[in-house]
Amino acid sequence: MSKTSLDPTLIQAYRRTRYSADLGGEAIVLRIDVPSVVVAAAIQASSSPGAAFITAENPYSSPNSAQENAASMALLKGELEALGATVFEGVGQGDDPAWPGEASYLALGLSRDQACLLGRKYQQNAIVWIGVHGTPELVLLR
Repeated sequence: MSKTSLDPTLIQAYRRTRYSADLGGEAIVLRIDVPSVVVAAAIQASSSPGAAFITAENPYSSPNSAQENAASMALLKGELEALGATVFEGVGQGDDPAWPGEASYLALGLSRDQACLLGRKYQQNAIVWIGVHGTPELVLLR
């Protein structure tokens, strides 16, 4: 794992999170390092370099109001679409019941660099990158 300023407990929480999305009518749940045949097929069918599971909610894991989160998510969706990504609604739900699930997007058609830039722009600690083989990877941004 690369050098990071993130607390190891937070990283483990991200690794245990269930990343769920509705992929064109098919409900999927992604787990870090567990391949998804469905997502791999979608990526390959779109001839894209990969996909990202990304949010703009709660920058640096600091809770924002529902209004702030909704506004940030709308901006992120606009940027994803402007980059030509196909965007699906999703939720990242951790094991801690005290922390509500975060609205997210599964975006097909991004490069890893584009996904990381957007994650940093929206002050996220990490994104989930899924390459052509469909294995979700936790990418730490700090």
